Amino acid sequence: MTSRSTVLAALLLSSIVLLSAQTAKKAPAAPSENIGTVIGKLEDEMRLAALKGTAGWWADHLDDAFLDTDFEGRVRTKAEVVDMFKANRVIYETMNLSERTLHVFNGNTIIVSGRMNLAGTYQNQPLSGDFQVTRVWTKQGLVWMLVSSQATRIAAP
Repeated sequence: MTSRSTVLAALLLSSIVLLSAQTAKKAPAAPSENIGTVIGKLEDEMRLAALKGTAGWWADHLDDAFLDTDFEGRVRTKAEVVDMFKANRVIYETMNLSERTLHVFNGNTIIVSGRMNLAGTYQNQPLSGDFQVTRVWTKQGLVWMLVSSQATRIAAP
């Protein structure tokens, strides 16, 4: 290789290194996200929306393919759940989740499980007791959506 070729190769190599360094500096850092905090906040918002009967929260946070299986085995879609809150068919007086655990899968899927104690009415019939609940959240782009919810009544001892 001639000295001219060597100089050109060195300039090309240094240009690539400088370009890579500039590109790396310009690339935005991925936002750090504490998944437990984010999902905990969404779960708290959901609880308040249920207690207030706010149908809009459900419309905004349920995935279009959402399925809910209630304690009697009834399965509802997103549209049915939103309509249930709009029509005030379910009214919660208390709703408390304890023993909450989060299971994280691939950083974009969360399974929340816990024990729910609630009191209220469903279609003007009393509804109260303890339930084991499981909910599945998925991250779609930058947004967490609830894709599934299931509740099972815990038998009295």
